[in-house]
Amino acid sequence: MSKKSRLLLMLTLIFTVLIVRSIYSPNIVKPVGINNSSISDSTRFAKKIPVLVYHHLLRDEENTMKNNPSIISVENFQEQMELLYNEGYRSITLEELEGFILGERDLPSRSVLITFDDGYKSNYEYAYPILKEYGFISTIFMITDRISDTTVSFDPTQIQYLSWEEMELSQDVFKFACHTHKLHYLTDDNKSYVVTKPRTEVEEDLRKNLELVHNPYFAYPYGHYTDETIQILQDLEYEMAFTVKEGFVKTGDPIFELNRQGVFPSTTIAKFKIKVGLSREPLFKKLIKSFLNLIRPKY
Repeated sequence: MSKKSRLLLMLTLIFTVLIVRSIYSPNIVKPVGINNSSISDSTRFAKKIPVLVYHHLLRDEENTMKNNPSIISVENFQEQMELLYNEGYRSITLEELEGFILGERDLPSRSVLITFDDGYKSNYEYAYPILKEYGFISTIFMITDRISDTTVSFDPTQIQYLSWEEMELSQDVFKFACHTHKLHYLTDDNKSYVVTKPRTEVEEDLRKNLELVHNPYFAYPYGHYTDETIQILQDLEYEMAFTVKEGFVKTGDPIFELNRQGVFPSTTIAKFKIKVGLSREPLFKKLIKSFLNLIRPKY
């Protein structure tokens, strides 16, 4: 039986059990004297970690590209970071997440990894002061060929990228990792250059990316990768890589195929709470998401 067939069978069995339980299960009375809320979250260790991914930020009045799913409002970002702070979340590093995945370290239950892709100048202009305000750290996966040699004024009408100077000035909040050097493009049939260019070209690009950033962690452009892509990363001594598959990261997960939680303009604060584990996602949606992640093709 194929992996997809097994999952479909499992989904059918789960739905059957839920229906039977809803019909025949008696009411369950909570034992008197037990108050789970009295157990401090700080005494528990995380079983799963949300890895958030952002791209470009603009203020509502500045954004002329309302249909662009990569642009979220500064106002929403502020609200989300305030929520994390008020709920006692601790931002973590890539190294801490790696130790958690490998089973080498425990992390507090309310841990979160905050990431950005591409290296937009708006990350420095807007995200940096907000993150600093709440005492959070973050990682930016950089397209190193687009890093500016000179620092210019911020212009919300233009697509601008971080300068080397801005990267240096923001190291108290931002750490920088890899997102290709020159291969962050799509072919005419919407496949990443990382999975379509000759292996030697991909190897050279990812080697250059690593040499400039000096941090062996990678995010796949557009989430596209193959088994060969993973092998290239391993050969170059990268240590982890992130997809765009939705879900939390758990101990023992495939270290070169890690989930992230995308944050978009459509991400309401209620949806954001689900993404960071403050609310539960409806079981049906959770099962459907797991199925879609499973059938998502490698390119």
